[in-house]
Amino acid sequence: AKGKAFQVLSPESLMTIVSSPKDVRDIALATNDQLSLHAAAKEILQPEYTMNGFNWHDQRGIEGIGFVRTLRTLLTQHLPQLTPGTRVIIERTFADEVGRGGSINGNICLPDQEALSLVKKVVTKISGLAFFGRDRMEDDAFMDAAYYYNEDVLYGAEVLRLIPQFLVPVVGKVLPLFLGRQRTFYNGLVEMIEERVNAPSPDKKYVCVLIKNDVIQWIIDTSPKSNPWSPGRMAFEVMAIWFGSVQGLATTLTFALFNLSTHPEYIQPLREEMESPAGGEFFVKGEGLPLMDSFLKESSRWTPVESVTTRRCALKDFTFSNGTHVEKGNWICIPVGPMLRDASYYPQPDTFNGFRFASPELVGGAPSIQPEGPSKFTDISDTWQVWGTGRITCPGRYFVSYVMKHIMVHILENYEPEMVQKTGKHTLDWRTLTLPRPGVKVDFKPRA
Repeated sequence: AKGKAFQVLSPESLMTIVSSPKDVRDIALATNDQLSLHAAAKEILQPEYTMNGFNWHDQRGIEGIGFVRTLRTLLTQHLPQLTPGTRVIIERTFADEVGRGGSINGNICLPDQEALSLVKKVVTKISGLAFFGRDRMEDDAFMDAAYYYNEDVLYGAEVLRLIPQFLVPVVGKVLPLFLGRQRTFYNGLVEMIEERVNAPSPDKKYVCVLIKNDVIQWIIDTSPKSNPWSPGRMAFEVMAIWFGSVQGLATTLTFALFNLSTHPEYIQPLREEMESPAGGEFFVKGEGLPLMDSFLKESSRWTPVESVTTRRCALKDFTFSNGTHVEKGNWICIPVGPMLRDASYYPQPDTFNGFRFASPELVGGAPSIQPEGPSKFTDISDTWQVWGTGRITCPGRYFVSYVMKHIMVHILENYEPEMVQKTGKHTLDWRTLTLPRPGVKVDFKPRA
């Protein structure tokens, strides 16, 4: 479309697709009562039926946005303290699933341990530590429900999208009967929150021991004070954040693992960086490793999870500064997939260049291939819409980067990863999503 807006009829509404920097900035400047991510997400996910009865407001911020401070500030600041527990989880999970000192069954993962399954198990446990502390880490039923929560929501929502609209309320009332893990997850969260809310105030002498530092506690602390939330409402907030973190993180990391396995020329320089002072700095601060950072960013450019992002539902008629008009109830989206393969934004877009975003002095001094120069995985820009747009960007992106780097470091420390299936497609497309193809395995040979 060469930056021009165009329209597509989707199952939900008439979508206006925009990509020019000016149009993107118009979206960023729109007020909450003009364009709504919440309304679009509610239309897709049908949370009233797929998230144990959660039915959020169409307009962002009506009940506060404490989750932004929870993820962007409190969780990010807490990342260095998570490192010891994170490292233990990664080491134990890989030892259990792949085998101590190497892979098993002739150096090939067992059929039920394909790449996505392994990565998601590790990511779920690390996210559990960050979200719940150690309160429910040993509760197998609860953690199993947390592991499958995102899939259950997506499958339930897909059923509702495929049936006639008049049947949605009928089928929606029956659907929770098949989503028992939802209730397990929700009830476990409510129980945890009630225990904390009703706990007596700790003696100041022991406050440093008793205070919790995890997402659940921060949601409790940042919830509205003028109109206090119930434990159930807080549980819904945690469930919404969980949905936005685990599946996308696991999928993005799986693609990075695929790219590392198919581009082994990056293994040695990444190891050298990891074993340099930059590696020690990462373990202390929870951020850094610029070559690894560039590799993860290029992997996300090469295989984005979503081909369309920044979905917004017009809560009232909306007109872009160039005159493009969107009627109330219709959607606006950004085609992030095609943008990430646009040569005007990303030179040589059809070549995987793991260090395209790194500083030139780190990769031999050649000029940066990117017109804007070096950049970080977690950066936001008009042309890098992976994390969102304007004021509504992913507040947990620093946690995502942190987890991905720790798991990649462990793999580089211990294994020589290779794709078991050397040829064929490793991904599949489902609506606007790109997902790892089921059964695709990575061979984790012991590091020489």
